[in-house]
Amino acid sequence: ASAPAQPASGILQRYALIIGANFGGADRPMLRYAVSDAERFAGVMLELGGVAPVDQVVLRQPKLRDLFDALDGLGARLSAAKRAPGAAAGRTELVLYYSGHADEKGLLLGEDRVSYRSLRDKLDEMPADVRIAVLDACASGAFTRLKGGTARSPFAVDASSAMRGHAFLTSSAATEAAQESDRIGASYFTHYLVSGFRGAADLSGDGRVTLGEAYQFAFAETLGRTVGTRGGPQHPSYDINL
Repeated sequence: ASAPAQPASGILQRYALIIGANFGGADRPMLRYAVSDAERFAGVMLELGGVAPVDQVVLRQPKLRDLFDALDGLGARLSAAKRAPGAAAGRTELVLYYSGHADEKGLLLGEDRVSYRSLRDKLDEMPADVRIAVLDACASGAFTRLKGGTARSPFAVDASSAMRGHAFLTSSAATEAAQESDRIGASYFTHYLVSGFRGAADLSGDGRVTLGEAYQFAFAETLGRTVGTRGGPQHPSYDINL
């Protein structure tokens, strides 16, 4: 794995909001690994993802208000970063990660719900040049602890400093389950996404892992490992506009 990206002023300033919620309401089974998956994702962002500790917020089993307060706080920091001297020559990025329960309407934070539309609108309002959201979200199920976009083909991402827009990744297609594994002690998707970031996805052998490489690795491994499970094949998907 390469050294962390440098979040220096004038190059790249990356912020991260990491959320893990094992509890998705009284009518849903308790997840085992959502919070620990969030902590692993937070760790790789600090170690290799160019995120400084002061620029990362980790929420464990938050309320709805906690989530929006954290987004508002990061929005204020992003606005300040864009006003800083030399900011015009660089790029600001926001990475949001969520692991927990969800249904077809939105994410479930305990007894609270945040709709996909309200979350998407909030992300669109964030004053970041690039917004990346990763949702490893549970829908239902006890045995395989089933979780819940549209399946798309793999994508490539240009590393240009002029990049603007969003990449919105989910762990499964809209009609599929996303699954946890007791054998690996994590959800399949997050396990392979984090493994990819740590070097397993460096298919080009250049010592760096791009978002496209990490997604393609997580897609292939998640699909391959879930073909024979009770939950069935799981196809990570995405909505990208960069």
